[in-house]
Amino acid sequence: MAAPSQLQIRYIEEEDRILLRMNTVAGEEFRFWFTRRLLLRLWPVLQEGLVSSPAARQQLDYSSRQAIMAFEHERAQSKAEFNNPFRETENLPLGQDPLLIVRVGFRNKENGSFAFALKDNDGKGIDLTLTHDLLHLLCKLLDDAAQKSDWNMPELLQGVTETSAPVAAHRLN
Repeated sequence: MAAPSQLQIRYIEEEDRILLRMNTVAGEEFRFWFTRRLLLRLWPVLQEGLVSSPAARQQLDYSSRQAIMAFEHERAQSKAEFNNPFRETENLPLGQDPLLIVRVGFRNKENGSFAFALKDNDGKGIDLTLTHDLLHLLCKLLDDAAQKSDWNMPELLQGVTETSAPVAAHRLN
């Protein structure tokens, strides 16, 4: 599984898609397209992941879980280095053209992190490990890009739903 070291997510108007570029600690760069349809299906899964931290799950009421999630989100953002420019690399294992993501796998791992798989129609893609902090940052960047589009997407962090169970395995296709 790849370990992300840097993410860049932005809406590309000419393509009407969101481009995710990711550098790994191994110095590789991966590029992916996200469509509105995929994000609409992914939003509830990401929301479930956001409120599945051990601290949030211990809370009995919705407002307490929301407060914990908001605190964790702020903490994750405070650690991020949003002002660093994206590092270009020539090491592109999946090629220069972004893959059009049509399948996403998302599940809890025993250590509290998440397994996150991004695949195209041919099964080509990448498997990632996301910490809760990295999940918060991914959600923020995806939400920011979606809000810049004209897709009329609901804000990801506003609609966090109640959950008291760990994230179940999900497969979107």
